[in-house]
Amino acid sequence: MLNRSFTNREKVLLLIFVVLALGLFYYFVAFRGFKEQMRLYDTTELQYQIDTETIRATKQKQMEDYIDKHKGETIGTVEKYNNLSQEVSVLGDILDGKVTDITINWSEPVASGNTVRRIAGISFTAPNYTVASSVVDAIHNCQYRCVIGDLDLSSPEGNMSSSKVSVSMSVTFFETIDGVENTPGLIIDTPDEDTSSSEESTTPN
Repeated sequence: MLNRSFTNREKVLLLIFVVLALGLFYYFVAFRGFKEQMRLYDTTELQYQIDTETIRATKQKQMEDYIDKHKGETIGTVEKYNNLSQEVSVLGDILDGKVTDITINWSEPVASGNTVRRIAGISFTAPNYTVASSVVDAIHNCQYRCVIGDLDLSSPEGNMSSSKVSVSMSVTFFETIDGVENTPGLIIDTPDEDTSSSEESTTPN
């Protein structure tokens, strides 16, 4: 074998090559692997989502607790059927100018005995939680007897205190047919009767 000494120039070039090789190895194997692991274990976004959902659930629970606390109170009057136009008007007074993206879907009125129930499915967007809460409270305490249910709050931006809040809920208005002769459009809820016990079999003589 031939023994050959490297020149100084060759030694410098060889050293540069080794340094570059080590640098590339570190970047592709060590550094990029470290960055990928950091990305996988970065819980900042996850914690933000958890905090956001916790705040939303807390705010919604506060509003639901308030409604449940006052559910048994006698608020508003029970008007005679058909009071739809006045109920539409009072909702308009509460919602207009305070919230946006308002949608109201009315179900057919149903009478059980003398009591009429008319359900309105309502959704809207409030500028923040404070406004959303005040609107829900105003509906709950409006001049016509009603009960709020199926309440749901959400905020795409996360912070309900300062960002927009989407609200959906059902509002059941109560009316009466006591003393009302004409009830067009009213569905009468007739309880199912068990007729099996009243069936009679006859045997010819």
